Amino acid sequence: MKKVVICTLLLALSLSAIKGQDAGHYFFKDSHILKPFLSEIRSTTIKAELAWLNKLDENYYVSDYAKRPFIEVHLGAELPVYYLVNRQKNFKFSTSGYIGNILLIDMFEENTAPVINTDYFFGVKAAAVKYIDHPYIRNIGLKLVPLFHESTHIGDEFSIHGYNDLPGFRRVNVSYEAWEIAAVINDPDTIKSNLFSAKVGFHGLWKPAKGYYTTDSLETKGVMAPPSEKNYEYYVQLNLQRTKGFLCSDRWMNVISVEANNRLRFSYDEAIAEKRTWNFNLYFGWKYMSEKSGHNLGFFFRYYAGIIPNGQFRNTGGYRYAGLSIVYQ
Repeated sequence: MKKVVICTLLLALSLSAIKGQDAGHYFFKDSHILKPFLSEIRSTTIKAELAWLNKLDENYYVSDYAKRPFIEVHLGAELPVYYLVNRQKNFKFSTSGYIGNILLIDMFEENTAPVINTDYFFGVKAAAVKYIDHPYIRNIGLKLVPLFHESTHIGDEFSIHGYNDLPGFRRVNVSYEAWEIAAVINDPDTIKSNLFSAKVGFHGLWKPAKGYYTTDSLETKGVMAPPSEKNYEYYVQLNLQRTKGFLCSDRWMNVISVEANNRLRFSYDEAIAEKRTWNFNLYFGWKYMSEKSGHNLGFFFRYYAGIIPNGQFRNTGGYRYAGLSIVYQ
């Protein structure tokens, strides 16, 4: 049923745009619409962050990690396929693929500088934006992700030490396929003036019975984890960009971006109930607007509070992350 609804919406959007007399069709050209907000957790935006953490998974074999910064690297790219512009109807439509990776490293640990966790994801996206003549609402948009896959892996040093030296250690394989739908007001697109944007979205699993993760008896010493049951999440994102006003300019755009997502805190123990929890991700800073290259370099402060968002550590709450971020868009 979900597949039918999604395909019907996509087809309806495409046909409504193609009927216009002033439509442009492009292949493998970036559309700029429905890009991730800066605060989006699963984002293709390229970032390098120097961060301080208050906790990690209880099985981490180094006890003094709170005394030094970590490095978190976000890599990603969108792969445009088809882009349609209907100037008569002020309508844009695009389809694309995307791929991303988030890497958390204890870079300043003296012995091996171990990789803590790596998250990989990819997906297929369709996006549509309709521009309207209103003083405060510039456009409305819809994003559909019919297929999204994520797979996560803890670092080798972490898993080897845990399996050899910790009696209760388990490696949990977080891997799942999902779909997502989101609506946006005032998508930034290529707008460079002051703009307040809002987005709401819902994410659900294609295979709810499987859940978000599985376990292998060879990696858990025979102690299996129960599958997750509450297999969906939803979020609200707010994004404010300013080029006019206090401490900003046409060259230095001030950006404040926040995501509040309600997602599942995993439980790998039958005796501990899994919970839903609100998690908050905030970015504040400036990006330099380059006219020639079209790519921008930004400098931001990031603060996250909630469950650990990395890999199998999503069973741990009370996590605080504060960092300095360099962003390339």
